[in-house]
Amino acid sequence: MEEKKIQIMDLLSYAIGIPEMKYFNLDSDELLDEKIEVLTQIKEGKTIAEIPNFYKVLEDLPEDDMWD
Repeated sequence: MEEKKIQIMDLLSYAIGIPEMKYFNLDSDELLDEKIEVLTQIKEGKTIAEIPNFYKVLEDLPEDDMWD
């Protein structure tokens, strides 16, 4: 698990500037594989629309306020 968290920390720098990332819970041990996959796709230059699980890994995203 620690290796995955280190990998997430390394990949997170590629997500700087994406406003939605404020809802990314770095302290959570949930969805580690999905977070790595999403961050890897961001690193590869894919857009949010091209990443199927992008919003799934934003654990702190308020569900009822998403479309306000």
